[in-house]
Amino acid sequence: MKLARVLGHVVLSRAIEPYASKALHLIQDVDASLQPVGEPEVSVTWQAMKKDDLVLVEVSREACNAFDATIPADAVIIGRADQVRIENHKNGDSAEG
Repeated sequence: MKLARVLGHVVLSRAIEPYASKALHLIQDVDASLQPVGEPEVSVTWQAMKKDDLVLVEVSREACNAFDATIPADAVIIGRADQVRIENHKNGDSAEG
């Protein structure tokens, strides 16, 4: 599981049946300082998210378990993070979002 920020929506003009009632979003992973890391990727979810929402994302084979196991998905948004507080216990720094 990882934390990511929603960059926007993905619109399909045609889709396979398992995606018919799903929302697709472009997301980007964030680090402990809530700064973007890595490359953006497409994720699937059952509820529309807003741009800049922080979300929890399940990845890999486990991503399919959020839906029917036959849906081809590498990343699934499983929840929206209303508040995030990450503390670095070594030096007392923290990040909030």
